[in-house]
Amino acid sequence: MPLPSNSLRLRPGVTEPVILLISREAVDTCDVERVFKQSVRFLMASRENVILYRQQASLVFEGWDDDPRELVDIPEVRAFVKAMVVRWPQWAFFFNQLDPCIPLWISCLVGESFPGGGAVEINVNLLRQVIHQALSGMNAIYDLHALSEHDLEIQSMGFIEVIEQMV
Repeated sequence: MPLPSNSLRLRPGVTEPVILLISREAVDTCDVERVFKQSVRFLMASRENVILYRQQASLVFEGWDDDPRELVDIPEVRAFVKAMVVRWPQWAFFFNQLDPCIPLWISCLVGESFPGGGAVEINVNLLRQVIHQALSGMNAIYDLHALSEHDLEIQSMGFIEVIEQMV
């Protein structure tokens, strides 16, 4: 059945997937600069890359398979994510909106308490700040590369939809 003409597809599919592999060593040492240089910088290297890799990135934290905790329960992962956001404020532009990378990232950033088992008590004030920062980073890329405002609106709405499904 075709979608009504006024419907927006807020979550485009992943067509050119990029897996951002983050090693346990990088997390343990909070080496965001190495991860940025080895895994992230190429996403923003040119206008063509920005367009090609928009909403195509997923995260894989390597080396935690034997750890029974969920990633969000690991203090080092949360600290790494917080440091990575400072280095890479444009992350929301690149993360795909289909897998759990955005919820993981957001949970690490706005959690007030982590009782275990992947549960997170969210600080609503922090959530507002993180949403604002993420959308600002997204807007900056659109402005820098003179990308479509219509596409920005769709991507922003999809991002907000992902967060609404979390809370």
